[in-house]
Amino acid sequence: MPDGAGEVYAGKRWNPICEVEEGSKYEISASGRWWDWYVPCGPDGYRSLLMDAFNGSKFMPQEPWFRLCGAIDEDLETVFSIGTFTKWRAPRSGILGCFANDAPAMYWNNMGKIAVVVAAVAD
Repeated sequence: MPDGAGEVYAGKRWNPICEVEEGSKYEISASGRWWDWYVPCGPDGYRSLLMDAFNGSKFMPQEPWFRLCGAIDEDLETVFSIGTFTKWRAPRSGILGCFANDAPAMYWNNMGKIAVVVAAVAD
């Protein structure tokens, strides 16, 4: 089971991190700070009453703005929430990529990056 590490840039919708294997379990941790225009936050993202009207435009509407999320091979059917830490079982093999939970058209005003570490763990 492979491990991986990488950086997730707030301005990029897709940041490849590592290969994952179907059925394998992983611990994913993240640290650092990034900005949604002028709003600083960490991998857990932020909530905003002002932005609530636009929640439906995010990749994961139920999750906070800028929460670290992941998906396999850019497939939105595999999107899951990560934040600062999560345990996750890969539903299929492929490349795990990460991104800030934002509206697809709004990555242009994002800045910063966070560090992500993926570790395979035994069941």
